[in-house]
Amino acid sequence: MKKFLALILALVMVFCLAACGGTDSTPSDAPTSDAPASDAPEGGDTTVANKDKPLVWFNRQPSNSTTGELDMAALTFNENTYYVGFDANQGAELQGTMILDYIKANIEGLDRNGDGIIGYVLAIGDIGHNDSIARTRGVRAALGTGVEAADGSIDSTPVGTNTDGTSTIVKDGSIEVNGTTYVVRELASQEMKNSAGATWDAATAGNAIGTWSASFGDQIDVVASNNDGMGMSMFNAWSKANNVPTFGYDANADAVAAIAEGYGGTISQHADVQAYLTLRVLRNALDGVDIDTGIGTAD
Repeated sequence: MKKFLALILALVMVFCLAACGGTDSTPSDAPTSDAPASDAPEGGDTTVANKDKPLVWFNRQPSNSTTGELDMAALTFNENTYYVGFDANQGAELQGTMILDYIKANIEGLDRNGDGIIGYVLAIGDIGHNDSIARTRGVRAALGTGVEAADGSIDSTPVGTNTDGTSTIVKDGSIEVNGTTYVVRELASQEMKNSAGATWDAATAGNAIGTWSASFGDQIDVVASNNDGMGMSMFNAWSKANNVPTFGYDANADAVAAIAEGYGGTISQHADVQAYLTLRVLRNALDGVDIDTGIGTAD
């Protein structure tokens, strides 16, 4: 039986401690008072309820659900607005590097049909989610399959199918191992969105790998996923039985345990630390103390 290299890379979390900054404007959907117009402040401005209270965004930066562009009005709501999260680009880079290192270390027997092409499929969580975008870009950057978009970043658009390597969204990469050069190709990718509109959908990912495996068969050498929920669904539905390494993100308990059974690896973003920091930043803001108290400086 082929042995798999278990790879778990812990992502060191970074967070925003400085206030995101104030603005004279407020989000268009900010709550407003029910006071009649005659009670509005002089000048006709609408009174915004709770406008001066601390606001802490966490885990996902407010962004456009289609483009991933950050919502700067939300991030600069007032002088006490903060964001607590991890470095999405760093985590994405680690995931891509993890997959690349695995391929190099396990190249013997990894090319299941011996065609000289390391084919992978990619489960995309949400095409407008800034973390999902970063993770898709991270995989493509590491494997050399990324194509530059109009804004200069790597295109994160789902490719659909690309078994012949002719897509303009991605390109064929290459990797040299032990004197042999292999082509690296993204065979297929799609947003895992169900009929009800829910994204990051594990059931949809399980169905997708069934369709992909029926169509591509032993062309699939690696499975990559934007998170462990989708990754484990594909692993349990097909990858495990076919000895195809699957890589996810989040370090969910079941995914970590599955590494012993052939799951390729996952990235930890330390959810417990994010929870602590979110509550600590909020407490510090309410107490009126240095926002770094109990975080970067002793309490």
